[in-house]
Amino acid sequence: MEPDKNGVAENTAWFDPFTRWMLIIMLAILAMIFIAAKYMDLHGMPAGGTDDAVNAMASHAAHASAHPFINLPGDAQVGAFSIANFFAGLIVGHNWQKLFGRKKEG
Repeated sequence: MEPDKNGVAENTAWFDPFTRWMLIIMLAILAMIFIAAKYMDLHGMPAGGTDDAVNAMASHAAHASAHPFINLPGDAQVGAFSIANFFAGLIVGHNWQKLFGRKKEG
């Protein structure tokens, strides 16, 4: 494999096994978070967290109610974003050379 002008091999696969497995694991964990949140919502379980307190204060100050795109109870939304960002960081780190290969000098 000859490296290209950025120092990266030309036939480098973007969707390699590592990336595929990280995406599968991430989606499985996110699915569990969404299923747990839906279960808690259906059974009326309280799941108050810091986001609920902050949203309540913001709604009171703005005199309008907040309507999130995906309503997850408590800190489930923070957990879902944390999981997604963790796996995105792993994938970007794994593909760092493919994304930001060093330029060949000379």
